[in-house]
Amino acid sequence: MAPSGVPGSSHQPEGGGLARFMKALAAVPDGGAGQIWVRMPLKLGDVVMALPSLFAVKNAWEKLADLRGIRLRFTLLGKAGITLFQEAIPEVFAACLVDEATTLRSPFAMRRSWKGDRPLAVINYSKSDRIKLAAWFGGVPVRAGISDGGFNWCYQFCSPYEKSSRLGHRVFRYLALTRWLAGPEVRLRFETLDPGRYGGTSVRGVLEAAGWDGGPYVVFGPNPDQRGLERRWFPLDQPWLKLAELARREGVTPVLAGGPEHRESLERVAAAGGGLSLAGRTTLPQLLALTAGAVGTIAVDTGIAHVSAATGRPTVVIFGEGREHWDLPCGPRVIALRGNPAGVSLYPELEHAGGRALSPWGAATGGIAAERAWAVLNCLARE
Repeated sequence: MAPSGVPGSSHQPEGGGLARFMKALAAVPDGGAGQIWVRMPLKLGDVVMALPSLFAVKNAWEKLADLRGIRLRFTLLGKAGITLFQEAIPEVFAACLVDEATTLRSPFAMRRSWKGDRPLAVINYSKSDRIKLAAWFGGVPVRAGISDGGFNWCYQFCSPYEKSSRLGHRVFRYLALTRWLAGPEVRLRFETLDPGRYGGTSVRGVLEAAGWDGGPYVVFGPNPDQRGLERRWFPLDQPWLKLAELARREGVTPVLAGGPEHRESLERVAAAGGGLSLAGRTTLPQLLALTAGAVGTIAVDTGIAHVSAATGRPTVVIFGEGREHWDLPCGPRVIALRGNPAGVSLYPELEHAGGRALSPWGAATGGIAAERAWAVLNCLARE
């Protein structure tokens, strides 16, 4: 790591980036516009965890810009997870540039895309080196991010992310970066993700096309992915089928959500449980609206749980290998359930996908009763 007080250091005065931003803002004419480019993390859950930091910086900078009638345009870059905000109103985010769909394949192409309208700042919440180099080559006035990748000399400020476990929850690993950018008084604050601001309200038509009768529904988020054994509730079918039975008994329609790769598995589970499957049928903004309109969500530790929690709706998260004190989704009505690794499975057969043995914590999900998860969700829903 670079020594204190030089580019790339994590030992600089809090608010240093705010001072740089104010200087850059002074060069923008009154009533003009300035752009901010933000590289988001890879996975959907990590994208949601970066939002408290991004919104804190955004709020602080927009207050300064508003004093002179300057409009800030925030552009998000990243993998498919950022399409959660692709339908956002312009006042939230100006654009979302997804890696797979953009021609910005090199730092030079990214720099050329600015076409004389150089960003006032580049913030990097990922390990991507491309945007660091583009910001440095382009002489962007404010350049900061996490230090887990290479080329950290491109930054004016950076701080570690993965090695900051002493800070507790992953959200707080961005605290040093946030305070450098927005000042020492800034707080990492939860903000509800409202489908009215972020799009996705067209999910009602998707639900109706799947057979929804317009009544209350609950979202279930299994993860049948064979590669993600640490994020599954074993065995796959029994707990979810029992949850579907409990939901239907109370007049609530079970709706299973997942990616297109889960479509076949979840359609089978939905048919057996008398529910609906929207796996592979919703965009991420529609998933946001789906969970926002539900009685609540029960999911394993995946992006579905993070999106549901961020809407403020009741969310129960089933933890296997994950560490909830680091990874619990952000939201006001979230509870984690974990099984006893020394306990006995409640289900007749414990799944061993592809012959791979489960760790004690992975197998412990078999000790979490579906009835318990349903009861906890009902408690949250009644608050």
